[in-house]
Amino acid sequence: MPEDEDSMVVERPDDIEVPPPSEPYTLIEPFEFFNDSSGISKKCLIILNQSIRDMNLRRLWPNTRLHICADGGANQLYDYFEDEDERSKFVPDFITGDCDSVTNEIKQYYISKGTVVIPQYSQYSTDLTKSLMLTKIYFHSETLRSKLYEGIESDNGLSELGQSLEASGATPVYVYMLGGIGGRFDQTIHSINQLYKLNQSDPHLQIFFVSHSDMIFLIKKGLNYIQYERKSLFNTSRKAPICGLLPLSNTPITLNTHGLKYDVINWTSSMIGNVSSSNGICGTNGFIVNATDDIVMNASIDHY
Repeated sequence: MPEDEDSMVVERPDDIEVPPPSEPYTLIEPFEFFNDSSGISKKCLIILNQSIRDMNLRRLWPNTRLHICADGGANQLYDYFEDEDERSKFVPDFITGDCDSVTNEIKQYYISKGTVVIPQYSQYSTDLTKSLMLTKIYFHSETLRSKLYEGIESDNGLSELGQSLEASGATPVYVYMLGGIGGRFDQTIHSINQLYKLNQSDPHLQIFFVSHSDMIFLIKKGLNYIQYERKSLFNTSRKAPICGLLPLSNTPITLNTHGLKYDVINWTSSMIGNVSSSNGICGTNGFIVNATDDIVMNASIDHY
């Protein structure tokens, strides 16, 4: 696609101060997951059924309040530890999904430690979406939360219970997912699909996929400020951590940024045109992305 006549790419120093915009904007704080001093009251960790051995789970676990294993994610959590004394300190609050992957031995082990198992056999949703429904119920209704411990109908009970939730006006919940990116390609695409769909249906859920090398999240249509305490919170090896803005929707997107190594102005991006990959983060405490449509962003992390 040809460039707009007034489009530009501007190279920045590795460190620049970028204050929040003066006009209304969406605040995104993806790297609070690594901030040991931040509050955990509205943070959830979901472990999916892919290896998490490259993750520093010992650091990440205490920074979230709610811990859910999506079916075989319980196997991954169990296998992460070799020492039983340490394993027993990392017990999920819930295991949910169709339970076709979690082994009975591991399921019984966590039940004996206090985990609540909520089988959901319906094939009209994935283990990931079932875990997200559980998250919504847990954080947004104390009345419904108590029902999670009383026994849920095993076919589609979570979805039916969650139908009474009111999404509008709900306070933001930070959901961090381990194991959703980098395994089977179809499952990775489903994870990206959920970023787009949940932004429409449940915008109060802020979803962040964590791999061994990247944080992946959605930049929303309009003006966004991506904020963090400092870049070294999530990346210590580069002054300008590598990032990308990835136009995975079906329409071209016009981008304006401030705080990236290669800032773009009135720059059109699409899957058959320009893609801002191998860029870098230069803003010392944050950067700005203004986009004409939702767009996926990845940022390199090396806190492990």
